[in-house]
Amino acid sequence: MDPLALLSDLLRQTSNQSSVPMRQCTEIDGVLAELEKRVRSGSSSYEPNDLQVEAVKNFWDARGFESLRQARLVSFGLAVRPWNDRRCLIEEPERFGAALTGLRNWESSPRQFRRCYQGLVRSYFDYDGLGRDVPATGHRNWRQLQAYLCDKAKLIRDAAINPDWVECALENKGLFSPTPCASYAQDLLDGREDKVRQVRELLGINDASWFTRELVLAHIKRACELEDTAFTNMVGRLLALLGRNEVLRDRGLRVILERYAEVAQMPQHSGLKDYSVNAWGNPWLPSNEHRWGGVTDDARQMVGDWLKLEFIELFFTKLVQDGRSDTRRVKFWAKYVPLIENIHFALGTHAKYSHEPDFVALRAKLKGLTVSLQDNKPFNNAFVMTMGDLVAVEFSGESNAFYGYSFKRSLPFDLSKPVRSAPVNGRNSLKNDARVLYLTHQDSVRGYSGWEDRFKKELQDKFGLVPSRQSAPLVVLSPASTGSHTPLAQPAVPPQQSTSPAADTTRQNISPQSFGVLRPSAAPVQSQVAPRTPTAPEQKTLPIPASEVYNEVNLRKLAWRFSASIVDRREKGGSLWLVMANAPEARRILKAWGFQYSEGKGWWKKDLE
Repeated sequence: MDPLALLSDLLRQTSNQSSVPMRQCTEIDGVLAELEKRVRSGSSSYEPNDLQVEAVKNFWDARGFESLRQARLVSFGLAVRPWNDRRCLIEEPERFGAALTGLRNWESSPRQFRRCYQGLVRSYFDYDGLGRDVPATGHRNWRQLQAYLCDKAKLIRDAAINPDWVECALENKGLFSPTPCASYAQDLLDGREDKVRQVRELLGINDASWFTRELVLAHIKRACELEDTAFTNMVGRLLALLGRNEVLRDRGLRVILERYAEVAQMPQHSGLKDYSVNAWGNPWLPSNEHRWGGVTDDARQMVGDWLKLEFIELFFTKLVQDGRSDTRRVKFWAKYVPLIENIHFALGTHAKYSHEPDFVALRAKLKGLTVSLQDNKPFNNAFVMTMGDLVAVEFSGESNAFYGYSFKRSLPFDLSKPVRSAPVNGRNSLKNDARVLYLTHQDSVRGYSGWEDRFKKELQDKFGLVPSRQSAPLVVLSPASTGSHTPLAQPAVPPQQSTSPAADTTRQNISPQSFGVLRPSAAPVQSQVAPRTPTAPEQKTLPIPASEVYNEVNLRKLAWRFSASIVDRREKGGSLWLVMANAPEARRILKAWGFQYSEGKGWWKKDLE
């Protein structure tokens, strides 16, 4: 073929191929977007842990930086423990100070200094400076780091270009204040979550950070500032936020309880009651004193009264002998709930050993309050209440009379041992002629139309007990404000998502994705709900509770409560002894009464008060 013709043919083939349309490639758009994002984000908020450890070890002895790279790694590693023991830079006063001082070399260059500042921010959120077990030095240095980040933030802005995380840090300087989460509480309350998510992403705040915990607490505190109705409607949601994390639970629950106790004509909240009791136990049991000790007396009394009312209802509905609810006795004793100081249940064989789900749940709920009732009738049970000087005994059968005993006399039974209901005057029998009151549940007796009127008169005349005008509220709010009531067979626990990290009781960290408030399904509280009008705290001197005034009756009640023996040798020149162990729950009262503890013997008091 002619060379010229060959060239012409090749050119023609090339022309035909070039006319074929090229395939559209969309992958390149994603790559470009990712590159732009990386440019905006600046350097990564992550450094490998092994590099941090190596840099911290080198700095530990040298106490100085050899390069900007080392300074950045050490800034990230203030909270790491290189030797797997308690040592870390933020808990070392001199080394921590040297680290901050060493960063001055780069303060004049925003692009260099912010590489270290980014690491300091990560250490700030990684180290739990607000934790219960943090040493004083660690807390103090963490606060110093907080102030440093706030003060030096202005040095990370560059005149030309700034990554997104820099703008985020500058716009959210409140993160480095004494109340780092306060500014986000209203956003979460209103269901606005985007800002918090963006802050976490840009600053590298992980799920294990204290920020997550404190964010929930800030949300709870903000909710507690709402008016009563708005607050009570949120309680179920707040309990779900707390979950099972003990640190978060104890702090948050304390705030919720104390706020709820301030609600005017507060309705009983079954979810709050069950959550509190599941977390801390029965509020009036001595063994739970250390759990309830941080709560105000009003809040503790509130939950205690709710629980007492529940127990009254349980006894006269579940434990009645004929299986029929005794609503009259429920309504009568409900009016005395504020006066009841202690409750015990004497369970017959059926209630004590039944495998029915309701009775299994009931025994769990009454843990620490039961004693065996030895009776030839397996369905008989007894209910023992302490009110002032009165020890009241009700039996499950309505045909059984009411027995009332006085603490001023020696009680004929000991509730630390199995009791009997027959025969009268039998060994450790709840029925004894030492009674002060013996009343039957019969109407039209001695001129009283109903037995309630006679009971009320006798209790007032002989023991000075006057019922409240209103009983503890019987209307309850459900845990999730749905109107449902928690079944007896299912002890109430705030709702959990099965995928939530908070559902793992062994884990102390909370993921923000597990917050009820951060789920789309959580209904936001409208921002137009006005907060409570703050009022100046009323200055008043609280009276000493009647049960803590020193007298013979209260001494006997305390001895009965702790199964102690009273030995009085004062007439022979000796001391008044309370033979018992050094129980922490009784120590405060006995010391206030002037008793002293003798190791291995008990408490004694010399004077003749």
